Amino acid sequence: MADRKNFESIAMPHLDAVYRAAVALCRRENEAEDLVQLTYAKALEQFGSFAPGTSVKAWLLQILRNAWIDELRHRRVVGTVVSIEENGAAVADPPHVEEAAWENSAAVLENFADDEVRRALGELPSDQRLTLFLVDVEGMSQEEVAAITGVAAGTVKSRTSRARAVLRGKLMAHAKDLGLLGRGR
Repeated sequence: MADRKNFESIAMPHLDAVYRAAVALCRRENEAEDLVQLTYAKALEQFGSFAPGTSVKAWLLQILRNAWIDELRHRRVVGTVVSIEENGAAVADPPHVEEAAWENSAAVLENFADDEVRRALGELPSDQRLTLFLVDVEGMSQEEVAAITGVAAGTVKSRTSRARAVLRGKLMAHAKDLGLLGRGR
């Protein structure tokens, strides 16, 4: 099928960026993987609506965001699903095994952050976390992020500013402890 081949050649190079954005939204590797799979399934289904010459990455990230919003709405209605063994006890998540570089969700932040930074990022509201991720990690313009998130570029700018200010406030003491700030600050 020609459309499927076009889809694969156009969309698959952005798989890593979509996965990193999913991790920024979900904060859990298994949920991020499911969200990426759903995103690509929806993108393939909607591939006829993709406008050639526009940003495929932005299109995919917008589908990702919408799929995440749908998932959150669904959770509000049905609640969170918990795995249960045959004896009725809740199953704990398996121990997390770190992989190299940017291969898993923990490594996305591991490569440039310590536990305190990851914790602070995780405490940001999801709209600020996603906006900050797309602007600062993915290097997207405010206009691209605005198109993805469905808000005005000014909103992207203020979300980015607020998120940075919150992180600055939460991490100032930690930065001093690490010797990253001079005595005068």
